[in-house]
Amino acid sequence: MANTIEIQNVDPKSLLVDVNVRSDLDLNKEFIGSIKEYGVLVPIVAVKTDDGLRVRMGHRRTVGAVEAGRDSVPVYVTATEAEGDAAELERLLIQHAENHHRTGLSITDDANALKQMSLMGLSAATIAKRTQTKKASVETALSVAGSELATKATERYDLTLDQAAVIAEFEDDTEVVTALVAAVQSGRFDHVAQRASNDRADAEAQAPVIAALAEVNVPVVPRPRYDDDVSMLNKLVTPEGEDITDESHTECPGHAAFLNEEHVYVDSDGNPLPTDQWGHVDFGEDVDEEEAEKRIDEATVVGTWAPVYVCTDPKANGHRDRYASGSDRHKAEDKTPEEREADKKARALVIENNKAWKAAREVRNEWVKTYLTRKTPPAAAGPFLAVALTRDADISADVKGNHVAAEWFGATSTNVYSRSADLTKVAEGANDKRSLVIALGTILGGYEARATDGAWRENGEHSSTGRYLRFLAANGYVLSEVEVYAASKKTA
Repeated sequence: MANTIEIQNVDPKSLLVDVNVRSDLDLNKEFIGSIKEYGVLVPIVAVKTDDGLRVRMGHRRTVGAVEAGRDSVPVYVTATEAEGDAAELERLLIQHAENHHRTGLSITDDANALKQMSLMGLSAATIAKRTQTKKASVETALSVAGSELATKATERYDLTLDQAAVIAEFEDDTEVVTALVAAVQSGRFDHVAQRASNDRADAEAQAPVIAALAEVNVPVVPRPRYDDDVSMLNKLVTPEGEDITDESHTECPGHAAFLNEEHVYVDSDGNPLPTDQWGHVDFGEDVDEEEAEKRIDEATVVGTWAPVYVCTDPKANGHRDRYASGSDRHKAEDKTPEEREADKKARALVIENNKAWKAAREVRNEWVKTYLTRKTPPAAAGPFLAVALTRDADISADVKGNHVAAEWFGATSTNVYSRSADLTKVAEGANDKRSLVIALGTILGGYEARATDGAWRENGEHSSTGRYLRFLAANGYVLSEVEVYAASKKTA
């Protein structure tokens, strides 16, 4: 646009109004009434075209003036409009700048404006540069604009941009989207989103294993409980007392498998580190202890899924439990249908809560990490620290907890067996108030490390995990359902 500007009083009905990046001009009674009484106080910006003056800024004021019956409005008129895509792109950029850096545009308006720029050939990086927006935010907005479901959900439920992006990610899963929308009201959106993400990742990782089992006609069953009829083969023997192996059992009608998640160390090339018969990393005698620790520190822990073979009906197929006495063998068989149904529900609860606890841990860690960026401790920190040091004194000595805290504060832990020297440096360089936050974070790290996979099963009224969760909740963290369970007196 040229720098030459003149101001004119123009009939608003004569102005050319394009489709604006605002999808809703919000022409409320108060706005129209204000224009009727006072007129348009802030001049509209327009450019000259062969067809007349075309509005560049002030679409809402223009339409409002027409609705209010004003005969004229003040207009800043700039030089002649450019032509083609360049003009359209300039219009979008100007309107975006005018509205985005105020509070005017809705999330969907903003996203759709960026989408139009993308369709005109601009990359996310270029859009970010020209709209003074972070590239990550542009990419998130484009994902929202590309999803009709996310766009509609955002307009209806007042979602944030990040929440809308999650809706877009799961738009092919109605059940997940329904749960996400419901979680907006409860404040548990992050928990539901993390659980859905974990479930999808697990399903993707399990898919090739399940496909391989299907090729050899091996059905996949749920993981058995200790008192189930289904039993792992390593617990079974033939009537003669001989071992039953995966290979020897393939012809049995009860041959099946469940999937077991295993965590292994892999090097930078993705190769698993060598292990001994118990699954512990073991480089053998050719690698000294210092080099072994270095390789472990540089390795990454990844989850993999492997089949564990079972027999779905050992008794009917002539197998027996190698460890059970006569009374033990009949215990499961003697259960009533009601007892079996109760066992089934208990097992379903354990499976569900185990998955929910894993997802909650990830959300909780992110929340605490952000919470600890504060410069001063919360008012309740003193009593909490006093109780922690008197009742759970061993918490502060937990090396694993020290590493959790180090990660929260952006420090490193170069040795899994010793405390983080970098976290100590962070503490030494802090002022009085910030040092109390670091002390609090170190104690919270110990509690987080103690909140193991089975912690939700304990009586939360008396457990360290229950005390930890209640403190977080009192400071603004929204507990997930399984965390509410873990903070209560319920047990499993």
